[in-house]
Amino acid sequence: MRDPVILLAGREWPVPLFAPRQNRIVLPGLLALGDAPADQYRTLCDIVFAALTRAHPQLRRWEFEDWPVATYEMLDALPVIAKQTGFLERKPRTARRAKDESFPVDFDAIIAEFCNFLPGTTPDYWEDALTATRLHAMRREWRRHPPLALLASIWLGYRPKPRDADAIEELMRLFPGGRLTATQTQH
Repeated sequence: MRDPVILLAGREWPVPLFAPRQNRIVLPGLLALGDAPADQYRTLCDIVFAALTRAHPQLRRWEFEDWPVATYEMLDALPVIAKQTGFLERKPRTARRAKDESFPVDFDAIIAEFCNFLPGTTPDYWEDALTATRLHAMRREWRRHPPLALLASIWLGYRPKPRDADAIEELMRLFPGGRLTATQTQH
């Protein structure tokens, strides 16, 4: 399957699915485009440049900054770039799934998970190699066939110590109104 392309400076540029290296710039950039107008053009340039580096890692920012690129070309590229983050799904999301998936995504934690479950790999490798498609495929596979380290921790009864924030979040889930109410009992 051919990667989608964007047209910049009179040339077609392929835009494959992004790795965390690109998504760390593109996703927050897409969200920040509504900020102060003075920062919008710089953010737009950051997004487009990061998108191009997935297929063209040798591309340098100073070269990109010298291209004869119309602003409308970069704006026209945004829908393709947003799709290639891998976070725009084609199928409708269930309410539970939407609630469980918080944003922003902690890419460092995801990469640490991969390094933990796949010994011999490095964070630098996954920084470039991990795409949203691969992440979903690996997590699907790990649900069917959990990694040995995970099975061992379950068998040994290991449970991570909850953080204070986890306890507060659990209380808020149990008592969404923030009030404890008890019924009176007769003794």
